[in-house]
Order: sequence, then structure tokens, then C-alpha cells
Amino acid sequence: MRAAVMYGAGDVRVEDRPDPKIHQPTDAVVRVSRAAICGSDLHPYHSMPPTDQGRPMGHEFLGVVEDVGSQVSGPNTTTTSPDLTEPPTRQVDG
Repeated sequence: MRAAVMYGAGDVRVEDRPDPKIHQPTDAVVRVSRAAICGSDLHPYHSMPPTDQGRPMGHEFLGVVEDVGSQVSGPNTTTTSPDLTEPPTRQVDG
């Protein structure tokens, strides 16, 4: 997959990253259809110290559920009925 990664103030790169996988029974994999930059991404854009590892950006998106762990349930969590979903911000930054 492609990801926006910040390496320091003003240094954002689009990179190939490993495809996501289910690791925990509470995980979900969502294919991003539309994305936006959040204000919380803009603050470090002006002041983040340089780093060799980079920091993935972005958690504001719409997407389609591709896979879910065994403990995931609720609306928009089935892979047999691919509806758009918008995740809560605090759930996608891990």
C-alpha cells in the first residue's frame, strides 16, 4: 500500500508500506477510498524535528472494510456487504 510519511518539518514522502493484516481479534483492515489531512497532522508539519524512521500520517478517511478480527462486530464491519465506513479518530492511530 502507499502511505504519507513525515520525516520532519515540511518533509512528507509517499512510500510503499506493507499491506495491513489482522494481528489482534479486535483489528479491522479498511481499504481507503477517500482521505484528508487532519489538523493534528499539520502541527508537526511546521515543527517536527528530523527523523530517520518517519511517522505515518493521516487518520481522516472513508473506506471499505476488507477484513475483520474475530471479535469485531457492529454496523459496517462485514466483508460480505462492503459499505463505506468512517472510523472514529481515536481508533485508527495505533
